[in-house]
Amino acid sequence: MKYIFFTFLFFSSFWVIGQEIYELDAEERNNSIVVTKTAEDMISSGKYESAAKILETVFEKDPTFHPAYVNYYNAIRNIPQKTDKLIEALNYALDIFEEDDELAYYLGNIYQEQKEFEKAIKAYSSAIAYSKINGEDFPIVWAYHFNRGNCHLKTKQFENAIVDYTYALKLSPDNSDILTNRGISNYQANKKMEACEDWKESKRLGSNAVDRYISNFCN
Repeated sequence: MKYIFFTFLFFSSFWVIGQEIYELDAEERNNSIVVTKTAEDMISSGKYESAAKILETVFEKDPTFHPAYVNYYNAIRNIPQKTDKLIEALNYALDIFEEDDELAYYLGNIYQEQKEFEKAIKAYSSAIAYSKINGEDFPIVWAYHFNRGNCHLKTKQFENAIVDYTYALKLSPDNSDILTNRGISNYQANKKMEACEDWKESKRLGSNAVDRYISNFCN
């Protein structure tokens, strides 16, 4: 599921997730909406610490409010010393929002930034599996494959990286970054012809980052 978003104006209800039952209070949900919008504005202004702090109050009182976790990710990823709290929050959210590809992807991003590539690959693989269930029309699904490909490339799993980049390109055609990285993977896998084809296509799409690859390896 992408976003589970309810506004309750005059009544309370119950939400059953897995084996847990969460009572949704109308006033509390409306408060969550207001606080999360305030946090979003703070993030836009670079007030990451303040945004994270008020979002934590949402988790305590309304743990099923999905947009709060998304904004918490956007805030905390700019506060490296609080990365552990972000990982804890995302794992907690994934226990609540089962098969949530977006949150699994964000968790993968954090692990990749920490250079914990195996953990990142596992998180991205979960995101990819969930996207097969939820639908691949969500705009960032291509990035699930692209970022898993990046982790495979960094861990010298070149054939796996090529597979990921190829699928990412299927979801995001004319993406020069995907072509650039697939070219690197192809070259590392001793597929020089394919690598040069990727880099030249990336160049055609406007990328200047591939100039040195073409100059050094494709002449």
